[in-house]
Amino acid sequence: MIELINEFEAIVILAAAFIIVYIVGGLRNRKILVRYSRMLKRHMQPKSEFLGFRQFGSSGFRAISNMKRESPLSKIEIAISLVDRENVMHYPLSLITKEHDTVSIWAFPKTKPGLSLEICPKAKPTPKRPNGLMLDSIAMGQEKLEEYFQAATSDKARGRNVLSDRRFVDSILRARSFLRYLLIDQAESRLFLTGNLTEESLGLLLDVATVLEQVIGSVS
Repeated sequence: MIELINEFEAIVILAAAFIIVYIVGGLRNRKILVRYSRMLKRHMQPKSEFLGFRQFGSSGFRAISNMKRESPLSKIEIAISLVDRENVMHYPLSLITKEHDTVSIWAFPKTKPGLSLEICPKAKPTPKRPNGLMLDSIAMGQEKLEEYFQAATSDKARGRNVLSDRRFVDSILRARSFLRYLLIDQAESRLFLTGNLTEESLGLLLDVATVLEQVIGSVS
């Protein structure tokens, strides 16, 4: 009888722990989403004619920013994805998987890019390229960039021009701890990048997108 009671109590305690983690994790994610949405507004509203949000529960949101007429970009789309803090298994597994909140950014230039260019951190696995995208490896040409990144491009001359631009070099080095992948896709006429999301990284990664578009506009 005592064993049965102990088993029952263990089940109750375990269920209560799952419920508490679900409630607390959900509230925490919602607070984080509010904080990131406010940061995004502060960063993007001065550059935007329209900024809209669509939330996906407590797991993230998607934002679209229609840029002002003087911007080299027509719009920027941002997707915020949070780790599953509502799931009790997230916490032990995250010690192994090293999960992070993530941000993905799609920037759409008004002028088609004159090249495709891929930049990946050396210390992380390279994501799968879009089908049909043929790129050749290129030397970064900057000692600091070579330390952290590797690159491939469809046009080595234009690629070297982008990689030697001081505005771009400074912006990507500031974001080097957070950037996971960057791609200028000439065929799709867009720029894509993704990275680990923190209060520090959101503005830095957005700056990489806007600075890079100014740079590729000058070499198109």
